Amino acid sequence: MRQILVAIFLLSNLVPILLFGQSNKIHPNMEHTYWNFIRAKILPPNAKAYRFEKDIRVHLKGDFNKEDSVSIQQIIEKVKPLINTVNIELNDSLPNITLWIRNGAGIREIHNFYGLQKYGTITSQEHQFSFDNMEQVERKPYLEYYLIKSLTKKQHNPNGDSGIAESIFYEDDPIKTKFTEADQFLIQKLYSKDFYSQFKNNFYGSTKDYYYYRYGNRINFAIQSIAIILGFISLLLLLRFKIIKTESGNARDFIKQGFLIINCILFFYMLSQSFSSYQHLSWDNTLIIILLTEVFLTTELLLIYLIEKRFSKSNISVKLTIQSVTTALFSYFFFIGYSYILPLSLSYKTYWNWELSFEQMTIVIMVICFRLIFNFTNFKNIQEIRLRDMELSKLKLLKTKAELQSLHSRINPHFLYNSLNSIATLAHISPEKTEDMALELSDFFRYAINHNNQDMIEIKKEVEITRTYLQIEKVRFGEKLDFQIDIDEEIETSLVPRFLIQPLIENSIKHGISKIQDTGKIKLEIKKKADELTIKVHDNGPDFPDTPISGYGLRSLYEKLDIIYKKSARITWQNQPNKHICISLPLSQKPLSHEN
Repeated sequence: MRQILVAIFLLSNLVPILLFGQSNKIHPNMEHTYWNFIRAKILPPNAKAYRFEKDIRVHLKGDFNKEDSVSIQQIIEKVKPLINTVNIELNDSLPNITLWIRNGAGIREIHNFYGLQKYGTITSQEHQFSFDNMEQVERKPYLEYYLIKSLTKKQHNPNGDSGIAESIFYEDDPIKTKFTEADQFLIQKLYSKDFYSQFKNNFYGSTKDYYYYRYGNRINFAIQSIAIILGFISLLLLLRFKIIKTESGNARDFIKQGFLIINCILFFYMLSQSFSSYQHLSWDNTLIIILLTEVFLTTELLLIYLIEKRFSKSNISVKLTIQSVTTALFSYFFFIGYSYILPLSLSYKTYWNWELSFEQMTIVIMVICFRLIFNFTNFKNIQEIRLRDMELSKLKLLKTKAELQSLHSRINPHFLYNSLNSIATLAHISPEKTEDMALELSDFFRYAINHNNQDMIEIKKEVEITRTYLQIEKVRFGEKLDFQIDIDEEIETSLVPRFLIQPLIENSIKHGISKIQDTGKIKLEIKKKADELTIKVHDNGPDFPDTPISGYGLRSLYEKLDIIYKKSARITWQNQPNKHICISLPLSQKPLSHEN
């Protein structure tokens, strides 16, 4: 009895192998055809083939009979040797393949995918159909067709056209099909543990072709992402090394910067493409296309500049609106124009078409958004920089005014002491001279107080206060002081720093006239020479030392000129042939305090 059971067990396992053993030995010429059949029907580019990853439980539902169940069991026994990754059986408990036989004639076939996963996994399928009063012998092909078809999902391959007659995965009419060798090959390979490795080994083409077939979309996406990142980094480097600037003031700079930016984007965009559509172009045609494209691009940039220049003084919202319109229109016309540049060096003709592809429209929108974001950020940065510059200028001006006010207020205390002493002395000698000197001293201080908020003043007013100062000193020195003032009338209204001349006169009296016994002579001479205003003070006192700018008044004067004119004003002096000290002021440059 044991021997009989062993024999039955062996037969039950060997019969399917004997029946289908020949199907595993495919002729070499046919194997390539069958792999193409797999590629065409269940494994298109950039996809995975669908199959069950868990055990398959087949369930009959609806208007079926015992013979249908037997037929399904026989079909399952035929399929079992071909499936190595999961088990398949007829089981009503939690089925994942349901064949629903509907009652009635003419009921159309309904196919439902209840569990079609993204990465090639099927969890459940259902077919609803009717036998339409068929005989039992005609029902089995239907059952076989729908069961075998449920083991995977047919996918569309635009380049796959490998059809095998009577194959279940090729024909759509169950009556015209049978479980062919091609179908068996497809199921056996699909449900093998190394399906994708076998597919790679039997792929007709290079390794590069295989990876582009399997992962072309991912590769292109990665390359395009890298190209976009490199293009963005390149733009940042162009800005970092000041090859392009954030703003341009003339057409040449605008075209140059736009030319560099757009060509940088185009370069990395072309790198991200497969170049498959350009492989047929010769070098001559390629150079012609590049030249015409650059000419067309330069022309568009010039037109954009001319349009946007008319709105250069508008507010930010108007500028951004105009820039978005010009960018959209000229990007659109660039694609339209380029579609006519390409055929100029080729043999085929093109016809006018105003429509853009979805990819081109996406690029147009991205360019508009990029330019708007870039320019808006740029405008805001420029405004912030200008605001900070204004604040710094105000602080600088306040500091300058404070320093000038401090210098203006530095009236030599010795002058005040000497003047008061002279008034006290003259009070016992000559009341009239005392009164004159007191009035002159009052006028001097009234000038200092009334013009306290002015940094610059007309020359004629500065000469008046200088004359007042000399009159005061004249009271002190009497006949020992003689002065003369010579000024060109055309420069009387020119502006000079307040209290500019008086320190020069004071210095001549203190270190010159007061040191001699003879009559002291002082001459003030103000002239215009070329683009300079010269103020000279002559005296017949002792010669200047090597560094005459040592007195209190001259030091203050030197600091004042440095604040107002920086390095443009000069103080010079000489002893021979005529002793004098001279201040040279530029007429072509506005003083700092006056400009602010």
